[in-house]
Amino acid sequence: MGLFDEPLSEIAAWRERRQREGRLRMIPHDPSAVWPLGSSLVLREDTALELGATGRSSLSLLLWTEREDLVPKNTVGLLGAELSAEQGGRPSPLPFAQLVLVRGAFPDEYDAYRDLRDVVYETRARGVSTRVWPDRLQLWSRVSRQALEEGFTLASLGNTYISRLLEEEGVQAAQVLFVLGEQAELDLLRPAAEKARDVVDALIKMYEEMNFDCESCEYLEVCDEVAELRRIRDRLKEERDGGNSGGGPFPGRRDPD
Repeated sequence: MGLFDEPLSEIAAWRERRQREGRLRMIPHDPSAVWPLGSSLVLREDTALELGATGRSSLSLLLWTEREDLVPKNTVGLLGAELSAEQGGRPSPLPFAQLVLVRGAFPDEYDAYRDLRDVVYETRARGVSTRVWPDRLQLWSRVSRQALEEGFTLASLGNTYISRLLEEEGVQAAQVLFVLGEQAELDLLRPAAEKARDVVDALIKMYEEMNFDCESCEYLEVCDEVAELRRIRDRLKEERDGGNSGGGPFPGRRDPD
């Protein structure tokens, strides 16, 4: 199994249920319907809508897999109300989830995480200010009045993410799922997201600390449950101990920022 196959399978099952119920609208990726990039600073006085924020009212996740059944097509999924100029001026943030799912072939798991993360975090949609806290699975977005008046939608944002992700080497497909204004749905998705976060945290720790004293590691249980993490651990341990012949301790992998 891949690193995220278990949480992705749970998300895929949720996606299929909501599609059957007619609540999740799946829209094919349209490269001509991307939102322009530009200034993403949105001041409070220019804000029409706030999405997410801290606490359980937001959910942000980025996962990847090689399995076509988990990320079958380039699509944007929308559950809940779509954004519109008429919604402007709501007094408090709306519950908001953004799930970015990528399919592809990536020779190095750590580089895959960094590259895909950078694409998403560095996509600065014009008139949309976003802060992300990956370790807390949270994001907070402000949408300006001007962006709404000019036709900004979550579908256009999803198309933008997908177009940029497809430019990355190894990416074969991408899907972006948005949930707006549905706190109960965020709560249903959170357990799968927390599993995925623990896997990412364990992966980062292994690559950046290169300490394989598993008995003292807080991610011991995670690695015991995810076979792919154990495979990565064994490979990195061999590299650290000089088991590779590529001319350096970690050939083909970029150093941490």
